[in-house]
Amino acid sequence: MSCHLPPATRTQSMRKMAHLPAGRTVRFQARQLAISRGDDTTVTMTPHTGSKLAELEPAGMAPPEAGLQQRKSAETRITILDAAVDCLASHGYARTTTQLIAKVAKVSRGAMLHHYATKQELIESVTDYAFYRHMEEFVRAVRELSEVERTRRNVGILIDWRLYLSREYSAYLELTVAARTDAELKATFIPKARRHDRVWRDELARVFPEWASDPELLSRSRRLVQSVMSGMVLNRDIWEDPAMEKSLLAFLSHALVQVRDGALDWPDGTDLDI
Repeated sequence: MSCHLPPATRTQSMRKMAHLPAGRTVRFQARQLAISRGDDTTVTMTPHTGSKLAELEPAGMAPPEAGLQQRKSAETRITILDAAVDCLASHGYARTTTQLIAKVAKVSRGAMLHHYATKQELIESVTDYAFYRHMEEFVRAVRELSEVERTRRNVGILIDWRLYLSREYSAYLELTVAARTDAELKATFIPKARRHDRVWRDELARVFPEWASDPELLSRSRRLVQSVMSGMVLNRDIWEDPAMEKSLLAFLSHALVQVRDGALDWPDGTDLDI
């Protein structure tokens, strides 16, 4: 996702990326999705040709030759998906209904059913959509870093953490937790989540070439980051300790640089009796 924003407002946009104010416009051109947020900022989703992320592009992005009706239909689908992300993040999976999503999206019940006949069908689409938005913004932000910022200062950790605080991740986390006890959701969510994990690894190797020579080390390091940051998100309201958050992120960043540079060995765990 490329955000046409002044540098000072980029972080703010990342935090509120999924919550689009009333009066926004959505434009579909050349298979790009440009969303005017109504606050002088624009978010553009562009296909990632040649990457696995491209396979998860939101359905309904209208081609350049599309007619008015097709463009309107595509706009409605994206509006519904944005509303679904908002509802999941704010109300949780159990209280997110198609009626609530239609209300937040400001679309009729008939329009909702036309695009998504059931809640399950909508949830399947929003699972990919939330991940795509999260990953797209991460890739864009990392690619804007200088080599020093990316390799020595490891600024990617801060980008990752900001996106873990986004509504996209909140929605995705709600689905992750709900899938533990909802058999129907689990049957569709887990295969998608595993696919998303493979996409993560592919994209990380593309934007962090210094890790690409050791895919296994990259995979382990990514799982460490996921474990730490998801735990931090879950405990954030309990801890209420910004200083501790910074300390944990600094330690994580330092450890990853040490692992990458070979100064810190990664144990294989064979000495643990589990």
